[in-house]
Amino acid sequence: MFGALIVVGAFVLLWRNEGRVNLADVAQKSQPANATAVDPALQGEFVSVTGRLETAVPVNDDRYLRPDDFVQINRWVEIYAWIEDEESDEDGTSYTYEMAWTNDPRPAGEFYDPKGHINLPLTIDEAAFTAESANIGVYRFNPQQIQLPRPEPLALSIQNVQEGPYRIGEAYIFAGKGTLDAPVLGDVRVSFTAVPVGITVTAFGVQSETEITRYNYRDKAELYRVLAGDREQAIARLNTEYKNLLWGFRVFGSGLMWLGLGLLVSPLTALLRFIPVLGNLGRKAVAAVTFFLALLLSFITVVVSALAHSIWALLVLLLLLGGGFYFWQQRQAVQN
Repeated sequence: MFGALIVVGAFVLLWRNEGRVNLADVAQKSQPANATAVDPALQGEFVSVTGRLETAVPVNDDRYLRPDDFVQINRWVEIYAWIEDEESDEDGTSYTYEMAWTNDPRPAGEFYDPKGHINLPLTIDEAAFTAESANIGVYRFNPQQIQLPRPEPLALSIQNVQEGPYRIGEAYIFAGKGTLDAPVLGDVRVSFTAVPVGITVTAFGVQSETEITRYNYRDKAELYRVLAGDREQAIARLNTEYKNLLWGFRVFGSGLMWLGLGLLVSPLTALLRFIPVLGNLGRKAVAAVTFFLALLLSFITVVVSALAHSIWALLVLLLLLGGGFYFWQQRQAVQN
């Protein structure tokens, strides 16, 4: 039953994935606006604005960083702690333990084997700071509501990090008894990502006087974003994001399909375990059959969904089918 639910979920995921709107196509419909002066003719229109990203009130992490100009900054905190790895197979479940960097250390009581795997609590919180307002030339927008460019890792040095009871590396602030290259249990490292002011960006949205607001595309998708680069670079980035998600969900949906089919035939594979000679070979054969069946079903779903979500493609398909049926009828009439 669980396998059947997963198969249905895979069908739904693959079908809806093909119907997603490519925001790059939407962005192409925007009208370029001059960042140096408001154009009254574009009032209420879907526009794109390119220029330098600026803010009158920059944000900063005052706990660690010296004053600087950022529209957004994020603090990431990790501790060197015990990690539990669980592996299950036909013989049962096994647990292994190793120390690694994590931002969510588990208490020893949550481990299968807590003995000798006691983690220290993380006493430094992660944090995010975003400016209340920002602008590109004369156009303002709310950076807490719009989707900003992806924050980039912030290089650290004594020039931009405050003095404190820690060591400063190029990528991390480190506190503990070990070193960044050889940490020990309980050591902490802090890193930052940031969206600085002064970079060239392009914003997409509706021009409302001197403000850029959210754009709704036919109640199917929203575009209210700031992307790095000029207009063409921003549109290219949107197209890349769309393709990456499109193929990512296709692969993920096909994997779900394979998993669901495998669960559906799990009673058969369980019975094959009791056949001494053919047991392993039979299970591998079943896995191979369900794999190719999952690929076939996923491919059919993707093709049918893509056609159904594209009016022109559907019309072309109907014309081809209609033409084929017409010629078939004519051929049958001649033979009769």
